[in-house]
This record gives sequence, C-alpha cells and structure tokens, in this order.
Amino acid sequence: MITVITATYNHARFLAGAVESVRRQSHRDWEHVVIDDGSTDETPEILAGLCLSGGGRLRVSRTVNRGLPAALNLGLAEARGELVAFLDSDDEYLPDHLGHLQETLGDRDFALGRFDFINCTGRPDPVLADYFNPGAVIEAAKAEYGTGVFFGRTELFRRLGGFRPVPLSDTDFFMRMKESGCAWVRAERPTYRYFFGRVPNNMATREMLAANLQCGR
Repeated sequence: MITVITATYNHARFLAGAVESVRRQSHRDWEHVVIDDGSTDETPEILAGLCLSGGGRLRVSRTVNRGLPAALNLGLAEARGELVAFLDSDDEYLPDHLGHLQETLGDRDFALGRFDFINCTGRPDPVLADYFNPGAVIEAAKAEYGTGVFFGRTELFRRLGGFRPVPLSDTDFFMRMKESGCAWVRAERPTYRYFFGRVPNNMATREMLAANLQCGR
C-alpha cells in the first residue's frame, strides 16, 4: 500500500482539489493521511466533510502549529503503507501519479517525480534562489526538487530521520538521501501539478531569497 501524506496550514480553499486528485488515482491501493498543522481557517470543517465522503481511506490528525517538517514527520509516523508519497495541499496529482512512480521505483529505495509547472504568480519566468550556488537564482520552472514529487520506501524516510527543521527541508532530505548511498531514480515524465506561487508553500524560502537577490541587483 502507498501512504500519501499531506501537511496543510490554512489552505482550506484548495484541499478538496488535492484530496480528489488522490481519489482519482488509477492505482487503487492507497491511504491518505492529512496533517492539519494548526490551521485557523475553515480547514478542520473542510477535512471533516472530506472524511465523511472518503470511505475511511482519508485519515486526519490536527496539531498545534509546528511547521512543515514536523507535520510531515507526524505523517510518516502514522503511515501504514510500505511506500510513501507526498502531496502539498495546494497542488494536485495527475491520475497516474502513484502508479507511474511505483513502476519507476522498481526495486530501488527512492524515486523523484517530475512537475507539471503551473505559474500562478502573474509574473513571467519567476525565479528561485539556487540552493547549490548561493547568491544566484534559477528559473522556477526548472526546479528539480520538492517534497511533492518524493516517493519511496517508508522505512527509508524513517531511517534517515524524516525532514529536519531547516530552510529548504526538501532539498536537505534529498541530499541526505543521496549521501546515504540509497538507490534512486528520476521519473521520465511529469505526473504532479505544481501550482507555483498559488500560496506560500514548501519553496517559500527560496522565493523570498530570490526576491531579495533580484532587489539587490
């Protein structure tokens, strides 16, 4: 079984779209764990309604606000599947996302999916701070890393300690995974709809750094 983990904070208006994209998966052996990280909007009510219509496959936990890494780690602790995937609460899967990544994974430990990049900023060619070249920026559409396209064995994520409370926790995890010597692979095509700039999200720190760099030019 695949456990899909979503950490959410005040994304009530996008939750139904995210949850429904999991329910539309062609791969049917999944559960969906949503961690509400202390939302103050209508998120609890929206999730309650989605649970009622979810046939028991959607499980929700609510915590005080502790930030994205802690919420993701709680999801990892509650995962029942031997495989784990992630979905940001303002994004969506294409219908074959889970099936494609499971096939891509094969007998490896970790698979990195690809984004279908959707620019919601109203600006042409938005940029992010370049993790590997401090002081530089890269085109956001060319970003390769993001928690939403991580996929792999639950035991691997737990063994590596999950996500650390550091800036760019997704890239931090990816680099630790590579350094551990795990066998990993990159998917051939995008199956994840990444709505860039829709709301502050997992790449917000990189967006802010990029804005500061551009202003300083």
